[in-house]
Amino acid sequence: MPSLLDAIQQRYACRQFVAGQIVSASELRVVREAGRLAPSAFGLEPWRFISVTDATERAAIARACYDQPAAATAAACIVIVALVDALDPDSDYVRARFEAEARGQDTASIYESYRALHHAEDASAWARGQCNFAAAHMLLQATHLGLGSCPIGGFDETALRAALGISSGESPALVIALGRCAYAAPPRIRKDFD
Repeated sequence: MPSLLDAIQQRYACRQFVAGQIVSASELRVVREAGRLAPSAFGLEPWRFISVTDATERAAIARACYDQPAAATAAACIVIVALVDALDPDSDYVRARFEAEARGQDTASIYESYRALHHAEDASAWARGQCNFAAAHMLLQATHLGLGSCPIGGFDETALRAALGISSGESPALVIALGRCAYAAPPRIRKDFD
């Protein structure tokens, strides 16, 4: 039986996808579900996922990603957006997440810790960093499904916002390009275990 480590070893950044081979709605749903189940600090899940399969929207995303080949040839993209404004300690969003996380227990200690963090950190940078947990889960799930993937962190934020109608209270964190990779996985190049 394949192990999780097998999927980790098989995952690589595909830079060129096969034209005309779609990523199905059910595959996209499973990849998004893997992201939804990812861990997050304080249980805040400070993200939302935008699935894009429409050719016009994909082209706009590719332009926002500086026409990188992975973005330009992807059959689908999932854009991970950090929920920045929702993370205000007094927001309804935070209140609901803390109540869920506390499971009926007192939320005072969670609030105390979170207020200290929120005061000390740049909320936008912190939230985008949290989105990487969801991205890691999604990339591994895509590999498990036999999909190629490429995480893209280099993009024109203004253009990406315009392409997808992302509000000013949110921050694009990462684009995940998906499809059927056009070439076999190259040998892994990693530092020695020691």
